[in-house]
Amino acid sequence: MKNLIYLSLLAFFTLLTLSCEKDNGDDPGDDTNGNGQEDTLQLYSFTFHELDPQVEANIDHQELTIQASIPRSANIKNLAFEAEYPDGATLAPPSGYAYDFSNPLTFTLEKGTESLSYTSHIDFSAVDDNDILSVSFPDLFRKGEIDGNTISLEVPFGTDLTEVEIEMEISDFATVTPESGSMADISSPLEIIVTAENGDEQSYTLEATEMNQETGVRAFWVPDPAHSTFLRSYEDMQEGVALAKELNFNTLYVVAWARTNTLYPSQVLADHSSFNDAREGMFRPAYTGVSGDPLEDLIDLAHAEGLKVILWYEYGFMARVGTIPTPDNDKILEQNPHWAGWGRNSAGDTIPSAYNLDYYYNAYHPEVQQFMKNLVMEAVENYNIDGIQGDDRMPAMPSNSGYDYYTRARYKEEHDGQDPPSPSNVHWKRWRADILNEFGQELYDAVKAHNPDMLVTNSPNPYPWAYNNLLQDWPQWLDDGNVEILSVQCYRYSIEAYRATINEVMSYFSNHGDGLLKRLSPGLILYGTQGLTDAELLAEKIKYNRSIGITGESFFYDVPLHEERIQRVIRAMYPAPAHFPEF
Repeated sequence: MKNLIYLSLLAFFTLLTLSCEKDNGDDPGDDTNGNGQEDTLQLYSFTFHELDPQVEANIDHQELTIQASIPRSANIKNLAFEAEYPDGATLAPPSGYAYDFSNPLTFTLEKGTESLSYTSHIDFSAVDDNDILSVSFPDLFRKGEIDGNTISLEVPFGTDLTEVEIEMEISDFATVTPESGSMADISSPLEIIVTAENGDEQSYTLEATEMNQETGVRAFWVPDPAHSTFLRSYEDMQEGVALAKELNFNTLYVVAWARTNTLYPSQVLADHSSFNDAREGMFRPAYTGVSGDPLEDLIDLAHAEGLKVILWYEYGFMARVGTIPTPDNDKILEQNPHWAGWGRNSAGDTIPSAYNLDYYYNAYHPEVQQFMKNLVMEAVENYNIDGIQGDDRMPAMPSNSGYDYYTRARYKEEHDGQDPPSPSNVHWKRWRADILNEFGQELYDAVKAHNPDMLVTNSPNPYPWAYNNLLQDWPQWLDDGNVEILSVQCYRYSIEAYRATINEVMSYFSNHGDGLLKRLSPGLILYGTQGLTDAELLAEKIKYNRSIGITGESFFYDVPLHEERIQRVIRAMYPAPAHFPEF
């Protein structure tokens, strides 16, 4: 019995030992590889190893798919990958190279007679960016200022904020409410929500602030009827005044003298020319209108709408452009041939004109000066105008002028018989400019003696160009206090050139006279040698004026104001009337 029990226990422990050895040993048929992975034919990993950070794809062994989402910044058309799979297997296309994953690719894994085909599906990760990068208001020609989650907008007094187009630049792949390009009521704070591609939202608040009502000279020039329809008939003047009122202008610079003609019937012109009577010398002798006098009718129309009328003596001392005036072709020289303002210098060279183009009567001659004073005072005394204006031709003379018989004789008398020197001589320029300055002062005094409230204004070129080329010394005019509105002709065709010019103007304006910026209403070009000005450029000029404290502009000239793209700017910049300054 004891032997039987012993043999049974011995058999049990023998079987137990063999079993443990089998569990802990290396079975030649064990289906594993050196990495502890089962040696079943399959992809173990699929990694875009060159991305930072690396992206490992999800592998579905049932559906045989490879799926991954990569950053938007990655080039999906040129992605390199590394794959792991059983030893002895091959993958086609092979691992370690870059491929175009923008469309599904098939990767075939083979070992012996076994084969599996996986299909890649690679897309982009959803972006979480939800920022507003910029906000613009195209109809207002303005941009919003972004500070954190607040967007600020300043608009001129009177701007209609109930329906404003908003354009926004936002983070890539995000959306925004309200949509960019839509119309919105921004008369009260507006919430704008930007939603990222991954669904994250960010809220902004748009707040619009209305500026104070402006005080400034808002003017435009009205040339003679050869260049504009404004003054051709009573009906045209009605239309022109209505447009000025609609666009919130407050001043008209209306031509009174050009091409040896006047807007109104001038007895002064008739008395100093070969015109038969005062009406013959008008731009439109046959004008009838209401009163028969275009200036009287225009004043009534303009004043009824609250517009100032300032008479612009455009040609000033200039006779004509392009051809030399002679007693045979000029009504004034026919009676006064000695008024011609050209001659020969001391070297015998002919000095014809400014730029060999503009021909002047002799502004240094007392008879010519008296004629111009009388011509201006005729309108001052006979019409209810608000002011008069000279420009780059009054008081002015070309820098190469002064070599006519009268002026040479006058200079020699005052300089011990010496002939005038070359045009650029400093003292010779100063001598001639002083004569013009004296005329300007006398004209100012005459106007103010008749009506102290009548404005004396001028629109010269920028200084020092004006002095060097046309002997216009407008900083001195400011010091003498004989120019009340200065509309310097800042006619430039880029914002950089305009800023440089207006800054130069400001440097002289601020250091002469009283420096009151309400006197400065710079001349802006609407149509010139480069055609109709760009609307955005025009808006930038006006905005730059405001940034340096200038609150008024004068536009050359009325015709382009009928263009819709110019009107868009004026309506945006002048949405309400401005107060006319008190001087």
